[in-house]
Amino acid sequence: MSISLAQAMFDEPLVLVDVACTELADRLARMGLYPGSELIRLQEEVFLQPVRVRGPGGDVVLPGGMASKVIVHHDDGHKTPVLEMLPGETGHIEGLVGGSFLSQSLEVLGIQEHDQIQMVRRVPPMDYLVRTAQSRVQLTESMAAKIWGEMNDREMQLVMAGKNKTFQVKKILGGPRAHERLQEAGIIPECSIALESVMPAASTGIKDRDRIVLRADSGLRIFLRLDQAGDIRVYPLHKTSMNQDGGQSVRR
Repeated sequence: MSISLAQAMFDEPLVLVDVACTELADRLARMGLYPGSELIRLQEEVFLQPVRVRGPGGDVVLPGGMASKVIVHHDDGHKTPVLEMLPGETGHIEGLVGGSFLSQSLEVLGIQEHDQIQMVRRVPPMDYLVRTAQSRVQLTESMAAKIWGEMNDREMQLVMAGKNKTFQVKKILGGPRAHERLQEAGIIPECSIALESVMPAASTGIKDRDRIVLRADSGLRIFLRLDQAGDIRVYPLHKTSMNQDGGQSVRR
């Protein structure tokens, strides 16, 4: 009897049975995960931090969530998410564990699958004070990195912008949640904003309790959202397995 990956126990071997979302199934297959593949759901806290990488068009900042979904094939042969690359490491983008919003955002940043990239550094947590037409808002580094626009006839992310200069917003990177959060702050495409100041953040990153971490037989770690995990059916290899809410056991 198969169960949802979101219900699977931690640190126990599982067999991938099926993936309901065709796009996700195709992307996982490119990472070497097919029906019949063995994997383990890891019990660990997911810590998301923006990273600066060097792509074909120069340096860009990837928010932590985005960096966790981009898989890189390193020059020495192993694979990791960009989030887990070390400074100076290089490789090409092997694939994405995300949907069209991710690939579209990367394209805006000048990065596509198979491109060579280099990890520059993990970005220290900073807060950005931004002036909009109505008020001042404080944004995290990850949210500021999702604002793409133009300043002095040059396109860039807000995190690359100079202070107290007019920044014309062109696009919001990411999915509907990012669009909604920035819209609530008064930041939408075609509006003008200005970066007033950048200051160290009180926290050192974002703890994402809704993120699931898998380890494939190859050693590759894959980060998935809970809704993605809900589309994945697995078969526990052990005789007894129980979901994380203490539900009924599944016995073989």
